[in-house]
Amino acid sequence: MSAPHEQARTAIPTSAGRLLPDGRRVYRLTTPLAVWWIWVGLAVLTLGDLIIQGHDYLSVKFALGMATVTGLVFACTLWSKVIADDDGITVRNPFRVFTIPWAAVRGIFLADSVEIQCSRGPQKKDKTVYTWALSSTRRTRARAKLHGWQWEQGKRSRPASYGQLPGDARELVQMSPTEVMAREMAQLNENARARLGHDDSSGEISLNGSGPASAVTTADNGHGASSGSGSAGPGSAGTGSAGSGSVMTSTWAWPALGAILIPGIAFAISMLVG
Repeated sequence: MSAPHEQARTAIPTSAGRLLPDGRRVYRLTTPLAVWWIWVGLAVLTLGDLIIQGHDYLSVKFALGMATVTGLVFACTLWSKVIADDDGITVRNPFRVFTIPWAAVRGIFLADSVEIQCSRGPQKKDKTVYTWALSSTRRTRARAKLHGWQWEQGKRSRPASYGQLPGDARELVQMSPTEVMAREMAQLNENARARLGHDDSSGEISLNGSGPASAVTTADNGHGASSGSGSAGPGSAGTGSAGSGSVMTSTWAWPALGAILIPGIAFAISMLVG
């Protein structure tokens, strides 16, 4: 379990995300992908049965309803992800897409999901973007740490190669996947800010008993790393002047919305007509 004010470096030897040929890193959990493909299998079987046996108007309405639900499942599972590259982070949520340059990142937090606090420009309060794809309950993180402690104490069977792992690798094994991804994004942010000349952050993650469970500060206000109550909370006003290329922007997630609205409108019309 996380102890108050416990701190650890964020260096990650390997990527917790999926590396694309162009160098981008895609972060998502395996459970939503499994849900998506299970749903696709059920939908294909159901629609196949309708094609074979259903030849009435009710079958058409059922098919449109199934397509609408499939669009919703698509938006919440396959579409939702976090993409990191040299320029910044793109957060795909079911209905909104947030583009966050590294210079705009004020902090990366881990609570019930990975949260990114970012600048929206002068005279505007900072915004906290919640990543739908990287959810993580405190119970899951506590369970992962408990299992790691039991491995260390020999009270639980552990992988045969565990004892041969270096200290950093053992620490990663004891974390939940979401925490590993959050730490890697924090390291990428630290590297990017050093490359851009904003190298005042300490690159540390603070694990606190309350509030954000993990955080790395990146604010360019000269205060250094946060710990617990000392960190800037979500929604606090940014102190630095942000240029046009260092603020968060957002748009509607049109592919996901289209996957829901197009069959949804057709389904609503079929219900009204029928």
